[in-house]
This record gives sequence, structure tokens and C-alpha cells, in this order.
Amino acid sequence: MLKNKSTIKSFRYIFIMYVGTILLFAALYLLPFSHVGSLQVIDALFVSTSALSVTGLSVINISTEFTRIGQALLIIEMQLGGIGILVLVSYLFMMMGKKLTLSSMLLISKDQNQTQLKTIRSLSLSVLMIALLVEAIGFGLMFNGIHEQSSSLQEAVFVTVFHSVASFTNAGFDLFGDSLISFQENWLLLLTSATMIFLGSLGFPTIVEYIFAFRKKKSLFTKVNIRLHSFLFLFGTVVYFLLERNGVFGDLSWFDKLVNIIFLSATSRNGGLTTVDISTLNITTVLLLMSLMFIGGASSSTGGGLRLTTFTVLVAKMISVARSEENTTLFKKTISQDSINKSFLILLTFIFLFGFSTIILSIFETQEIEMIAFEVLSALTNTGLSMGITAELASISKLLLCMLMIIGRIGVFSFIYVVFKIEKSRTRYLKEDLAVG
Repeated sequence: MLKNKSTIKSFRYIFIMYVGTILLFAALYLLPFSHVGSLQVIDALFVSTSALSVTGLSVINISTEFTRIGQALLIIEMQLGGIGILVLVSYLFMMMGKKLTLSSMLLISKDQNQTQLKTIRSLSLSVLMIALLVEAIGFGLMFNGIHEQSSSLQEAVFVTVFHSVASFTNAGFDLFGDSLISFQENWLLLLTSATMIFLGSLGFPTIVEYIFAFRKKKSLFTKVNIRLHSFLFLFGTVVYFLLERNGVFGDLSWFDKLVNIIFLSATSRNGGLTTVDISTLNITTVLLLMSLMFIGGASSSTGGGLRLTTFTVLVAKMISVARSEENTTLFKKTISQDSINKSFLILLTFIFLFGFSTIILSIFETQEIEMIAFEVLSALTNTGLSMGITAELASISKLLLCMLMIIGRIGVFSFIYVVFKIEKSRTRYLKEDLAVG
């Protein structure tokens, strides 16, 4: 599991690049032309972190406290976070006729969580084009619904662009002040946004493989992502319908109920946008929502969380242990021990960060523990949903959530190699069984 020195340096460079970009945009948001009235440094830092990590949590009302320039900067930062800074830089280099060096491709591979360097060049070329194409289609489908609530054509165009980017990147910011609650009965806008969220959290590598190798045999990575992603979406839709059809969606028509429940299922694993006040959901629904948030989206996607492949490997390992099988298999392929070890490290790190951060926030905050836990998990998994306490948090709590959002975006391994100095030990010890369970 230990990486070589060049790989460890890659993780550290990624961390430095993301933190540097966050600080740059935070400084831009603090400039007078970006905001209305006063803006605290911690609030600018929080919004910048949330945008680049495509989370969507916000301590201020973006629609009223940011100027059009500030909101335009937010669009750029969301796009950077969604497609990956390094992919955009590599694309610009190739546009200028420069070739990607081996070190550059290694950096991109770690940022996009890819193991095959040969796929990086084609992925870099495809990502931006796919993002712009999906967002353009989303813009066309959502424009009329937003135009009806806008005061001018210019405003409608800007707001639609903003929400198209926010949907596909899973960033979760909005310019309406109430997310998409005012659009509960606009089925076209909600289904379009839900589809874009679904595609964004499915990941570019999976989309690229389906576009350019549709008739070819799919990789294990793609099989796991598309099947589990679709299953969890359908599972969430069915269970939410059973739990909330007569609850928070009780006043809607049957068709609008279904549309809103589909949207809730799509946004549960990193969308950030919502058509309902999360704090009004049944506690069972909230627990299910948190479980889906924890699993998250696909690797190399705009989604965060544990990630679909990690979750699948963990489940497969549990099944193999229960069956006393020596190897862990998926779709008739044996999973390497390195992948299994990584999956368990990610799981334990997530559990520790979630538990530790919830305890720390409970010291400084007076809200109910379930609200605090939800906020922590939302930041760590880059989901962006909230029970309405984000703006009330103390400065130290905001800083902690910023750290969690960064970890959720760059990944556990980047965090580990940045914080800890890890050296490979050549010492070997005698083996001995230990009774467990």
C-alpha cells in the first residue's frame, strides 16, 4: 500500500494546489466588487473551500450577499472543482501545443484516482468537452423554468448557467435563497437537474468508457460504478417514496411527489441541492439519507463519500470472509490485497474523522447532536445538504468543516501523505493468531 516517493510527492502537490486555489478565490471574494456589505475572512474561506470541493455548504446567502462578479467567480471555482484543476491545466497545455510529461500525467492520475497512465491523455481531452456539453444541454432544458421567475433575460441566462454548473459538478449552491424548494412543481427543471447530478456523481472515466467504447467489454471499474450507482438511486427512490409520500411531500400531486422523491434520491449522494427542508424529514429518512451520503458517488467523479468502488470492495471482502474464501472476487475478477487494504483504511479514516469531528463540534455548538452529525457528514462527504445550522456555526467549527471538505475532495491518501511522514519498514515478525469477534 505504501507509495513510492514520486507518488507521495504527487499527493502533496495536489494538496498544495487545491489549498492555494482555495486561498486565491477566498481573497477574490473579499474584494469589494465581489460581495455586498461586509464579509468575514472565515466566511470567504468557507465558501471558497465549499466551492472547490464541490460541496455546497454556505455560511452566507450567495444570492443576496455576493454580487454578480462574486457569483461569476463562484461558477469558475465550481467548474474547477468539478472537472479537476489538474485536468483543466493539462487541457490548456495541450491547446497550446505542449505535450503532457510523465510527471504531469502522474499528477493527473492521482487527482482523478486513476491507475492507468495510458488513459490519462484521452481522459484529459474528454473531461472538459463532456462537462460543457452536458451543462449546455442542461441549460437549454432548465432555461424556461428559471426565466419564468426572473426579472430579465440577462438574469435568466446567468442564473441558468449558474445552476447548470452547480448541478453537474454536484456543487449544490443556488441563487434562489431556498435551494430548489420554489421549483417543487417544475418537473422538467427538477428531472434535468437530477439527471445532471446523477451523471456528475457517476464520474468522467465511466462516461468516457460508455461513449467511446460502447460496444466493447466494460472494465470492472465501470461495471461496479454504473450498477451500484443505479441500484442505490432506485433503492433511495423506493424507500423515500414509502417513507415520505404522506410526509413532507404529502401536499403535492402524485406526479410531483414522484418527481421530488426522484430528485431527493439523486441528490442524496453529493448533489447538495434540495426541494425540501431537510430538517422536516422523518428521522428514519434522515438516517437513510446519511447512509447514502456516506457511501457517496463514484471514484473520479464530482461526488465524494466513501466512493462506490470502495464500498463494493468492502462488501465483497465481508462476503468472502463469511464464506471462508481465500480470494475476494467481483464479476469473476480477483481483487488485489492492496485494494482491500486501501478500502479498509479509507473506511476507518472516514469513521474516525466523522466521530472525532462530531464530538469537537458538539463542544462549541448548542444544536441537537443529529444536526451537528449531519453537518459534519455533509462536509466530509462533499454532499452539501444541511439541516439549517451552517450559518450559526462558530469560527472554529467552520475551520474544522473546511478541513473535512478538503479531505473529502482530495481523498484520504493525499491527506495521510501530507500530514504524516510514512516510511516503509523492512522488519518482519513471527505470525500468531489472535482471537477476534
